Amino acid sequence: MKKLLLAILTVSALAVGAFAFWNGYVYPPYGLHEYSKDQFAPAWETAAKGFCASSGLAFVRQDFITFRKPDSGDEAYVWGVARALTPDGRERLAWIYLEWSTKRRLWTRSYTLVLADDDDEVYYTPTYPGQFQRALIALSKIMKENARHVREYLAPPTH
Repeated sequence: MKKLLLAILTVSALAVGAFAFWNGYVYPPYGLHEYSKDQFAPAWETAAKGFCASSGLAFVRQDFITFRKPDSGDEAYVWGVARALTPDGRERLAWIYLEWSTKRRLWTRSYTLVLADDDDEVYYTPTYPGQFQRALIALSKIMKENARHVREYLAPPTH
């Protein structure tokens, strides 16, 4: 019984480690390696198009984009909103936020999401589920987002 428990814990630890490595190191700069710090606009657009495509949305245009480079240090940030369409023609806005990695010298995805998406039940739940159901909803959203990362990674480049 101890060996079985140890095997389960080992597999679980490896899965969590792989999940963290994938989402923290491999996926964030995917497709953005070719852009310098000054090429923030094409890097942002590549990330936006990849996000939209892997989310089942059609990228329409950039609504706004903002670049910020602090006065000191090597950091830089770019964020903005992409206008997109669902397959049935409804409009969606996607928030895309990138950071310049000073250690890796490339752009990385920091935060991307569809604003006011239909499945935002984590934030608004008309039936007021209990804590266990809320945790399941949150875990489901995390896993859906991870699946989207994999779809974007496996899809052909969008630039």
